[in-house]
Amino acid sequence: MKSSNARSRMPNLLSLCVALLVAAIMWYAVSVRDRLEAQVEVNIDYNGIPSNLVITEGLINKVAVRLRGPETLLRSFSRQNLTQAIYLSHVKKGTTVVPLSADSFGPLFRAFEIVDILPTRVVIKADTLIERRVPLHAIMDSPLRGGALTVENVSVTPASVILRGPEGVVAYISSIPLNIMLDSKATGDTVAQTVALDTPNLVTAIPSSVKVEYTITSGRTVVARRCKVVLIADDSREYSVSPVDLTVQMEVPEALSKNSAYLGQLEVSATPPPLEPGQSGNAPLRFRLPEGMTLLNPVVGEVTITRKKK
Repeated sequence: MKSSNARSRMPNLLSLCVALLVAAIMWYAVSVRDRLEAQVEVNIDYNGIPSNLVITEGLINKVAVRLRGPETLLRSFSRQNLTQAIYLSHVKKGTTVVPLSADSFGPLFRAFEIVDILPTRVVIKADTLIERRVPLHAIMDSPLRGGALTVENVSVTPASVILRGPEGVVAYISSIPLNIMLDSKATGDTVAQTVALDTPNLVTAIPSSVKVEYTITSGRTVVARRCKVVLIADDSREYSVSPVDLTVQMEVPEALSKNSAYLGQLEVSATPPPLEPGQSGNAPLRFRLPEGMTLLNPVVGEVTITRKKK
């Protein structure tokens, strides 16, 4: 009976040996044979930044990691979008050096040998995060020359905002300039605009935009000007136009109604259609107006252009 039991255990022992051999071969194929090196880019996420600090310099988006491992695993791994978290809970105000080593990287990389990491460290500068209320300083800006527009009843709501950012920046800000570009065509009525605040880097404003209201009290008037029609063509001398010039009526700020340099910026042009020598055709007029000028209904909407015979 004992001899029979011994013979029955022999196949089981043989199967176990074969299984161990196959496992060893597979382990060798995956872990030892055809080991390669490859460089991969790893995106960096920063976690755990103390709530009373703001990072002012040193954060990098990605690092280059050189890995060594089995060819099969390495090729599939290098095609992934890799991300590694770096914890900054130990960062203090001032400069902190954060080394980057194999110990810094998580379980995602444990199947490989990390040969090198570039850069080898991150040098981070941090400052205390503070909040401070500062007033807004309205600066009225005009697209027209000085004095062409007069403004009254300027109001900014709210008149002050809270700045949040690094102490080394926020502590030295006494006010926020608010550049208000005037509507050069408005007159009499109250103009309301929402203006976004422009703050230094790493500084946010609460709220980030304010409401601005103002009234342009300078008037507008209608003037007429005789303008020559300019032909836009490679060789305008090959064409003639009818009419050669026309009278244009426009509305302008009163302060500029007699300013020849300003009124002279009005241009009337037309582009010849495809024409054979001796042929004529109509072309629409194009008007280029300076800032603050409004074109009233033109008497002529198009002109006749003739290509001269050679």
